[in-house]
Amino acid sequence: MGGVDKGLQLFRGVPLALHAARRVRPQVASVMLSANRHLPEYAAWGMPVWPDTDGSFAGPLAGIAAGLAHCSTPWMLTVPCDTPLFPQDLAARLAQAAQQARAPVAMAAAPQPERDGPLRLRTHAVFCLVSVALHEDLEVFLRAGGRRVQQWSGQHGCAIAAFDRPGDDPQAFANANTLEQLQELHRQDGAARAP
Repeated sequence: MGGVDKGLQLFRGVPLALHAARRVRPQVASVMLSANRHLPEYAAWGMPVWPDTDGSFAGPLAGIAAGLAHCSTPWMLTVPCDTPLFPQDLAARLAQAAQQARAPVAMAAAPQPERDGPLRLRTHAVFCLVSVALHEDLEVFLRAGGRRVQQWSGQHGCAIAAFDRPGDDPQAFANANTLEQLQELHRQDGAARAP
């Protein structure tokens, strides 16, 4: 996003990270934020904010590790801030998938069109439910130079929750990696909410 802090960009007039926190709040026992910049701004929202523990900015896995280090429940749900329309039943469906597969990690997957082809399920690795029992294993993986969420989760029999049922929002996992994509999400959201 051109160097701006993605979590502080506005969606529906609210910073993306705060929007995500409010959207996930009814699904979980408590909410904490992962951030490495602008910590006072995030902390002003009244939730714990945890930066990466080693300062290497190793991507989403480092944020997951920081969260697991501070998680007070047996499981931790992760959501990225750049996908503001994620499902409001995300936690329940990921928990169901993890329970059915007896897996310590569950991830969301949703249909995505292939170029000139059929829809295929695409895994959204940072929408995941993780057992806190994997914290030390994740720290070892990061110290060894691991960075890919799916590479790490694949070592543990990751369950997949498919969000492809009738009635599931096809835009639920649309994300904004650029300011232009965020503007497009605003446009689509406004059109969808118009009477």
